Amino acid sequence: MADQKAHPPSPRRQRADATFLAGRSNPPQRARRGYLRLHWRGELPLAVTVIVSAALVWCVVQTVAFASRRTSIVDTPSVAAALWILEVALLMAGVVWWGTGVMRSAARHVSRGGSASVALLTGAVGLGAFFYVGAFWWQSARHVMPDVWATLAGDAPPASVQVEAETKRLLVSGDLEFGTTRAVRTALDANQDINTVRLESRGGRAAEGTALGRLLLDRNKDTLVTGECSSSCVTAFAGGARRSIGREAKLGLHSVSGKGVSAASLAAANRRIDEFIANRGVDARLLEEGAAVDSDDIWFPSPSVLLKSGLATEMMDAR
Repeated sequence: MADQKAHPPSPRRQRADATFLAGRSNPPQRARRGYLRLHWRGELPLAVTVIVSAALVWCVVQTVAFASRRTSIVDTPSVAAALWILEVALLMAGVVWWGTGVMRSAARHVSRGGSASVALLTGAVGLGAFFYVGAFWWQSARHVMPDVWATLAGDAPPASVQVEAETKRLLVSGDLEFGTTRAVRTALDANQDINTVRLESRGGRAAEGTALGRLLLDRNKDTLVTGECSSSCVTAFAGGARRSIGREAKLGLHSVSGKGVSAASLAAANRRIDEFIANRGVDARLLEEGAAVDSDDIWFPSPSVLLKSGLATEMMDAR
């Protein structure tokens, strides 16, 4: 009797066998989960979650903060604004990530038989991170953010800078927003025969006023006010070699203000401004009286007081 060959398995059976063999030769591997996810899910040891993750957040935020401090908001306002927003975003996101991971890790620590008191303490610290973020946003960041965003978006343009063809003076008019000093520097570089800068501004950024004053001092330029020059504009005016005022000129003084800025920072800003102006030979008593005026108010000393104090060096009939 002839041998009968076995019937080959069906195609479906062949595919099933191939899948089974492939599974045995290549066992499924567990999906890799990075450190960020492990912390977020609370799967790291409690000590690592609290200490190492906190150090990670601190290092990242401080790296951006270092770059922000090294970037001049006067020369590159858009870059400085972007770095500030990035720093705040990383701080808030990092604290929320850290606090969530700490609370979850504390709960897992107890479920594994760990100390309940230690878990309770670390969990409270993690919860406190949320209160910190909320307080930081409410007391500071939400006040500063609109101005920073306006700078980044270009909605707060610098003062107008133009050459007065008839008098050969440089006119700076409008709010001294970020970028004003850079615009004045560019104009002076392009018109090196200009000796006098006429200022017509109700103020603006304190940093811009100081930077503009230092620029005019370094370039040995004269300053002139025929209309109003108030707040940070006065700081810029003080940088002039000769500081002239017209008969209708008004120079307004008051203390520095800033929503979302600490009292210590405001006091330091006032001190820097007063030191710069005083070093220009101005009577410190005038500056003390001006600093005593609230930021919501303003004091216009008489022309005689301006001349006697040395803030203005001469009176002139100027157009």
